[in-house]
Amino acid sequence: MDQVSIVIPFYGNSQSKQLYLVTESMLSQKGIKTDLILSGINIATKVERLEDLSKHPIEVVPEIIRTGAVINNGLRKSSGEYIYVTDADILLPNSNYLENLLKYSKKVGTSFKRPPMRRLLVDDFNWIYELFKSKGLNFALDKLDYSQDYVVKPKGVDRSMRSFHKFENGRNKIFIASEKDFQEYVSNESNKGSEPRYFNQDRHCGGVFAPRSSFMQVGGYHEGFISWGVWDADIQWKLEKRYGMETIPNTNKFEVVHLDHERGYFSRKKWAHDKNLQDKRRKNGYKNCIREDLKTFLGGCYE
Repeated sequence: MDQVSIVIPFYGNSQSKQLYLVTESMLSQKGIKTDLILSGINIATKVERLEDLSKHPIEVVPEIIRTGAVINNGLRKSSGEYIYVTDADILLPNSNYLENLLKYSKKVGTSFKRPPMRRLLVDDFNWIYELFKSKGLNFALDKLDYSQDYVVKPKGVDRSMRSFHKFENGRNKIFIASEKDFQEYVSNESNKGSEPRYFNQDRHCGGVFAPRSSFMQVGGYHEGFISWGVWDADIQWKLEKRYGMETIPNTNKFEVVHLDHERGYFSRKKWAHDKNLQDKRRKNGYKNCIREDLKTFLGGCYE
């Protein structure tokens, strides 16, 4: 039976409650062997049961976080034939999600990125967390209502959402905002340029599934990015150019759920830094970037 290593970057303590639900959903995956790795700034911890989360140290978060380096710590500790990189706020509601993804990947012979994503809004998180603590994950998941596009919610409750279509970087994207976030965004002209604080895509941009060998041979993640939303696009660019890669099909069995949280830490300066770095790397070409990244990745060693 093939093994899938799941790598989740986690540092600080801001998403610790979300992580408990996320971890349980990963450990509950059926039909495959899993190897769950919680990857931090200085250490990567293998998690076999929910109680193991307490073994992962809460690290002091520096002003500059290089998420690529954090994920690379997890990649080096991985042992599965395949790797799925995700986030500490992404829940897998389907217990056969990874099994289905592995089978589909083998069938079409390529790697995958960006699964379809629904949002559980901030206002509903405590509700599902209390259900999870008292009755378990399956009970909590059974109480979710999927009747609205782009969102999950308590049954019998309506959530007002806004969706916007935009053609960007050669593809059509859908951006989603709760009505509350949208009204806050438009209430102040100075919020322009801070869109990632208020809008999510309808895809989990950081979700990547590929053979372990592919991650290793492209030099893992580039370690120069300091914001979010670019380091994931960069690894996907390298994998796609080197081996080919497709978007995960937009079907229910591949849907993930984003557990929303406050994003006041967004920085325009860091976002601009990463966008400029991305432009430079694209101009440099993926082959040169892979050669550069391999030097850094191999310097950290891997098995």
